Amino acid sequence: MGACYGITTPTSSMTKIRQKLWAQKTGKSTAAPRLCSLPPTTEAFEQKVRRAHHQAAHWYSALSGDPPTLAAVEHGWEADDTNKCLIPRNMEDGVSYAPEHILKVVRCGCTSERACRSGKCGCMGRQLPCTMFCTCGGGTACSNPFNITETATDHADILDDSDEANDRAMDVDDEDDE
Repeated sequence: MGACYGITTPTSSMTKIRQKLWAQKTGKSTAAPRLCSLPPTTEAFEQKVRRAHHQAAHWYSALSGDPPTLAAVEHGWEADDTNKCLIPRNMEDGVSYAPEHILKVVRCGCTSERACRSGKCGCMGRQLPCTMFCTCGGGTACSNPFNITETATDHADILDDSDEANDRAMDVDDEDDE
């Protein structure tokens, strides 16, 4: 599968292919690559293969009148009893969407309408941009002036290098943000 993404060396997992592509794309630019341009993780790829197998088995037997007895929930689908439909499963139950050490990286828990406007924001207090892993999502509702879309000149009136401000920022508990 690596060849489909331009990786010519043998690789043991889709996650390793994803990591190699991430490194290639971030090495050429200062901006992070769009996640949709990267291959799925190994776990997500396995779910896609299960769904494809399930679909191919049904297509193959479509003209025979004897459909396979494959349970969709065992082949990459989840049953939504409320809406009476099947939903694609992206990850196996119990698998984290990101490694635990990544999830513990600085992230804020700001949730108010005026998210990330003060030193209470764990990211802003450390002069870091908010990301998609933050509760605020780092999008347009986030007022953190250190977000990557801002220019360095926009930060000049916000920087406070005093020891007291830095001490307060480091003591902020990210879970109790705004």
